[in-house]
Amino acid sequence: MKLYLISDDITLRSRWIGILSSLRPTTLSAFSSEIESPSIIMVLDRVLNNLSDDVLNIFFKHHVMVLSMTPNFNEAQKYLSLGAMGYGNAMMHESHLHSVYQALEEGKIWLHPDFITLMISQIHDHNDTKEKSLTILDALSQREREVAIMLGDGATHQEISDALDITVRTVKAHATSIYQKLDVKDRLALSLLLHT
Repeated sequence: MKLYLISDDITLRSRWIGILSSLRPTTLSAFSSEIESPSIIMVLDRVLNNLSDDVLNIFFKHHVMVLSMTPNFNEAQKYLSLGAMGYGNAMMHESHLHSVYQALEEGKIWLHPDFITLMISQIHDHNDTKEKSLTILDALSQREREVAIMLGDGATHQEISDALDITVRTVKAHATSIYQKLDVKDRLALSLLLHT
């Protein structure tokens, strides 16, 4: 898929080009109807502000990552509900930008871990019974169940590592196994499975 970088900020566009130059991106200062379909698009949020709903619907048929100079949770929810596959800080570290590209290329969603934690905390219903969670988790080992419950409640890998006295690497291995066994993509999907 072709990569497009869209920003009306020349300095920011130059930064993205420098980081992602090996992917040979096409750069634009505004949305164009001539963008090849499907494509991966990394776009500065303010470029989207004046687009009509019809244009936004076309725009979000692509694999879109919305980037903001001042990211906030409400804006993240707005763009994800419109069909964005990611949301983050326009000045994020270059390794994150490469992770974004890889995730979008694979058709996956990319969010900064802080946003994932916030989303999980919003969907987490404290009145849920543990019965449903335990039934869903029957396919897992006892340790995987412990990790799954903590992941579903929004704990970070480091917090789980500390609480269970295992390494972060082991937590990640358990998480991968949990996602495969329960057929979910990520911790947000796991939380939705356990709490809805």
